[in-house]
Amino acid sequence: MKKTIVLVNILLTGLFLFSLSSCVTGPASVSEEELYSIGKAYFDLGKYNEAEVWFQKASRYKKTEAASLYYIGRILFIQQKYDEAAQIFENLLKKDTENLILLKAAAFSYLASQKFEKAETLYKEVVALSPESKDSCYAYALVLYGLKKYDDAISILKNLNAHSGEDRDALLLLARTEKKLGYPEALDHYSKWLEKGDDPVVLKEFAEVAGGQSMFARAIEALKKIKQGSRESAAGLQKGEIDFLLGKYIMISDPSDTQGLKYIESALAAGYEDETQFNLLLSDPKLSDNQKQSIKVLMSKAEKK
Repeated sequence: MKKTIVLVNILLTGLFLFSLSSCVTGPASVSEEELYSIGKAYFDLGKYNEAEVWFQKASRYKKTEAASLYYIGRILFIQQKYDEAAQIFENLLKKDTENLILLKAAAFSYLASQKFEKAETLYKEVVALSPESKDSCYAYALVLYGLKKYDDAISILKNLNAHSGEDRDALLLLARTEKKLGYPEALDHYSKWLEKGDDPVVLKEFAEVAGGQSMFARAIEALKKIKQGSRESAAGLQKGEIDFLLGKYIMISDPSDTQGLKYIESALAAGYEDETQFNLLLSDPKLSDNQKQSIKVLMSKAEKK
């Protein structure tokens, strides 16, 4: 591998010096194919700024224009300039309307920039031309999820057998889509995903689904995993929010467990004061009047501090 890189570097240096000397002694003699090859060699080495310079030169020639612009688009994508990349790919598509590589590149660029409407139009074409491509079908489902077309996304994910768990990304998207639709099987699919992973965001989502299905023990277990790893921020939770959630689920599931009230007290002490969530908790018919009164006392004490 090192030997190959050395040889490529020698080739690049030689061609570069050759081009410089040509500029001094007379007209440049580097052909468009050589310009493109130098750009490609730099691209393969991960030297994208240098690659772009040579691709720009090669793009001035009809023979190497399309290929050079395609790689310039890829460089822009790598640089996270997704809209600019998509524009290049779409311009190339005007001359080659059914080029699957260009369609995928443009669609994925719009997906990356969250321009879901544009991505949807392109992915429809991609899937029509290549229905067997699992990656494209997954990306299409992701776009539909972004557009809140959850039923359509579910349909594609089922065709991908996402529930099997072979593709963990598809399985997680299936669980999240089912969560949006309020499907009870979301819990099983989240659980299946968590068998081979331990992500704080997914644990939080699992806890939400479990709590919504009154499976409080499972929700508490997931939240404690987040808390024990000090991953509240990584899960997207506010300061003190995890204690509030633990307290809520414990108080609802077991009124005799005083630990729930202690968690609520800890949440308030940490500065958690989400009025909407506290009002929802206080209006929950599963809580006794004594429990509600105890929470109000703690809230009143926190306000005075």
